[in-house]
Amino acid sequence: MKKTALAMSLPLCFAGLSFATAAQAQTTNASSGVTIYGIINPSLTYTDKVANVTPGNPTGTGSRLSMDTAVAQGSRIGFKGVEDLGGGLKALFTLENGFNADTGALAQGGLFFGRTAIVGLSGSMGTIHLGRQKDYIDDLAPYNGALDFGSLVNNIHALNLDRTQGSRVNNSMRYNSPVFGGVTLSALYGFGEQAGSTGAGQSFGIGGSYNNGPLSFGAAYFQNKLTANNTFTGSSDSGIAPGAVAGSIASTSLKTFLIGGSYKLGDVRLYGSYSQVKQPLAVAAGTAMTGFTGAAGAAFTFGGVNNSKVDLIDFGVNYNVTATTQLLANFVTTRSKFVGASDGKATQVSLGVDYFLSKRTDLYLFYANIRSSDMFNPGLYVAPGGSNTQNVLTAGIRHKF
Repeated sequence: MKKTALAMSLPLCFAGLSFATAAQAQTTNASSGVTIYGIINPSLTYTDKVANVTPGNPTGTGSRLSMDTAVAQGSRIGFKGVEDLGGGLKALFTLENGFNADTGALAQGGLFFGRTAIVGLSGSMGTIHLGRQKDYIDDLAPYNGALDFGSLVNNIHALNLDRTQGSRVNNSMRYNSPVFGGVTLSALYGFGEQAGSTGAGQSFGIGGSYNNGPLSFGAAYFQNKLTANNTFTGSSDSGIAPGAVAGSIASTSLKTFLIGGSYKLGDVRLYGSYSQVKQPLAVAAGTAMTGFTGAAGAAFTFGGVNNSKVDLIDFGVNYNVTATTQLLANFVTTRSKFVGASDGKATQVSLGVDYFLSKRTDLYLFYANIRSSDMFNPGLYVAPGGSNTQNVLTAGIRHKF
């Protein structure tokens, strides 16, 4: 079955590539065309104290050496097109596929265009996109560690419940305003598509930013609702499926916002942000669980059944030592509220160097340490934490085309 699907999809892919190339060649002298682009980003990673549970050792850990994908950026291939309709109006589209560079498998849960699938119109009054796309929190990546360290800071950001790694919204409409005096505004609505309840599975987001030379700052908010009683599905990818879903249809299950800014001073870029995640449907983990234990199950973790709120502070620096070398540093600290129990804390320090062989190819070396107290360690990247502290060292190559 899988071989048949693959055999059918490959000719379509090559046909699409040929069509895109031909279309671009035919429109060289016009303001219309199709562009093919992509990123390939594998890495070699060493991680210590990875959870290694066995029947005889339920708290066991071990070190792991692995080849990973999408540490600095997700591997992808995309197609962008624009058509000049005249009078300042343009039609546009983006189809972007995500894949794992270490295995070749599709990312984003196996969706063929899981990263982006949109079509829209752009004119003097702004731009509107329809399809599967990100909300405005992702546009604020320059204000947190996601821009420099990618997925290495995913877990410390509440397993991406604050959407800083770019979660998508299906069945959505997004409007981006023109730039007025450095200000850009955006609004997004995701249809739940449930008969009898407009609010079921619904998503909503707003945001804006200001850019003026070296100074930039912005803010964004996002929320979504349950599709059915005690069911966390709907129009939005929300990082992970939270355990706190004990609610009725159309109940708000997630609220998150981010505010941040950056400033460039010569060869140094400073940035920082504050974000917050709320799960209004969180419930106590039980009368016997008023504090964290190693046997807490689905509780005392980011997005767990009793995790009602997470506050996050993220700040860092990017220093261009030379035209080809960047030094990177980032610090994230979090405080998690657990219903009927004491707060949990987690912090992460990340350091890195990025060396550019060309404009399109770079080599990077990242190190990170994460620590937690009174909650489960979320781990680093894809390695589950088996202790209250964990270290990772990863070296990768990133090629853009």
